[in-house]
Amino acid sequence: MQRIPPFRTLDALRGFAAAWVVMVHCCDRFLAGDNLRYQTSPLYEFAIHGQLGVMLFFVISGYCITAAAHGALYSGKTLRRYAFERGRRIFPPYWIALLAGVLAAFAIHFSEAHHWIAKVNHPHLAQSSPLYWLANASLTQYEFNTGFENIVFWSLCYEVAFYVVVGVWLWVAQRIAKSYGIARGQLTLICGLALTTFATLLSDILFKGAIFPFNLWHQFALGGLLFYILESSPGTVAGYSARLRWILNGIAAVTVALVLAYLVRIRVDNVGDANGLKTLVCLLFCFFLAGVRRFDSRIAESKWVRPLLWLGAGSYSLYLIHPVVLPFVDVACRRAGLDGSRYWIAFWIQFAAAVCVGRVFFHLVERHFVSTRQTKRLVEEHVA
Repeated sequence: MQRIPPFRTLDALRGFAAAWVVMVHCCDRFLAGDNLRYQTSPLYEFAIHGQLGVMLFFVISGYCITAAAHGALYSGKTLRRYAFERGRRIFPPYWIALLAGVLAAFAIHFSEAHHWIAKVNHPHLAQSSPLYWLANASLTQYEFNTGFENIVFWSLCYEVAFYVVVGVWLWVAQRIAKSYGIARGQLTLICGLALTTFATLLSDILFKGAIFPFNLWHQFALGGLLFYILESSPGTVAGYSARLRWILNGIAAVTVALVLAYLVRIRVDNVGDANGLKTLVCLLFCFFLAGVRRFDSRIAESKWVRPLLWLGAGSYSLYLIHPVVLPFVDVACRRAGLDGSRYWIAFWIQFAAAVCVGRVFFHLVERHFVSTRQTKRLVEEHVA
């Protein structure tokens, strides 16, 4: 089968999403307490919604991991290899960032105990039980009901859980493909992911919630569905036919209808407005991605997009390490008098520091754990 061309604009959108997440953490400490009046400033008003950047990550991740499962099915890659590649991409950089956060927490705790600095909003070593550290090391904090050493790592727990769900359906699809052919295996993978999405959305609608990680599965699944809608063709999907296209269109229609029903239920019950906004952003983002796919090459080659491509290449590093860096810069800037109406200067200093440290972390750590294909793409971006 033909290799699906890379969706390079996704790298730029990763950069935007990572930057947006960093922005909220550049001002959330400042806007707490007496500084709420500054929240109406356009800069802070945009930045404070940076949590939505995580939802963009979920959609992009859904697209990419579904693409990885699709590739594994056709290449005959074992489930063990699929799991190894996903784990290698996530865990080694995460463990090093976790260690950096622990060392930073020790440093801050020591400084506060000696009254060298005032109390700051920063991750602290709240617990020390073996279960707590086991859960934090394995990203199973939700499963073991423990705290987070760094709260921003909550999204990685969902990512890992999503990978497991996709891996289960990949295993089933591989068994079907071995017995009945690759076309049946492909249909199994598509329908399995779709049924999971339908079930979780119906649970959200009828029972007003689903268990972890299915309470957010639909945000991830929208990206996976988008992959099949955009990339399915006679050259990329075995047994492609008008019937399969009808199945894909039907799955898309049912998914969108269920998402809209979920949003209506939230609106009528007047609960969970934040979750409703996040889901709506995911849905609109999918429509946006569908619109720009055909212009991908032109967009990726634009000089205006180049900074976002650069950020996107190291977006995971930026996401991992920025919570460790920002509180130190925040304290230093406030001591230098950059507070109140002048805090916007501290905001951009923090942002620049996070980007710089994130890039260093990428070159020292993350780049050693990216795939060969991703490494080649990074080299191409650098040359360009």
